[in-house]
Amino acid sequence: MIARELRNDLAALIRRYLAEEIKAFDLDDLLDRFRDSDDSAVLFVANAMWFHYDDCNDHLVVASKPQWDYFQRLLLLLESNSTVTNERYRKWSVSQLVAGLLFAACIWIVFIFGFGAHLLVLFAPFGIASIILSRFRLPAIALGPFDAIITPFSSIGDLRIAYEAAPTFKKHQFPRHIEQRLIRSPLMSAYLTCPMYVMWAILAPVPLLAQCAPVSFNYPTVKSG
Repeated sequence: MIARELRNDLAALIRRYLAEEIKAFDLDDLLDRFRDSDDSAVLFVANAMWFHYDDCNDHLVVASKPQWDYFQRLLLLLESNSTVTNERYRKWSVSQLVAGLLFAACIWIVFIFGFGAHLLVLFAPFGIASIILSRFRLPAIALGPFDAIITPFSSIGDLRIAYEAAPTFKKHQFPRHIEQRLIRSPLMSAYLTCPMYVMWAILAPVPLLAQCAPVSFNYPTVKSG
């Protein structure tokens, strides 16, 4: 199903954000109406935009050159007749076994030392191991030589078909004045993420139990029509 009016409205909203006419909080609020669309392209683009702004700190568009080019391809997706399909995968690996062993060790510590505040200290090494383990749980997806310049499209052929289906589409050049723009400084980012890792470490059994499950993820495929 292609909801042309909805696609046009979403494309116009993204262009307003890229043109610095609205900021992140406005974008976040206005994206809500697109997140339950029956049009697969509208739903995909609305969800994809969520990863490219901050909903805790209001800011003008922040993007690198590759991100900007990706936004342009999202706009092309909306203006063409392309559709998006999602394939769901579940992946088992040795990481689940390691998580299970670490979780069992935490249960053994509780059995030996009993409940109490001392567990927060005893769990810390297992929490650090869980944090490290999380780096290896993400599924490895084989990338093609042109993925960086065609994503989210599946192939150069699909990208060409999309351009042919949207003859009025115009790609806007990357504005160099935003190249050095940051949402927040690296120091502030570290300060905000530190509490999360502290809680992760001292409450190790909780994330370890979650890591015992297989990794589930959706892999979107864009096809031009």
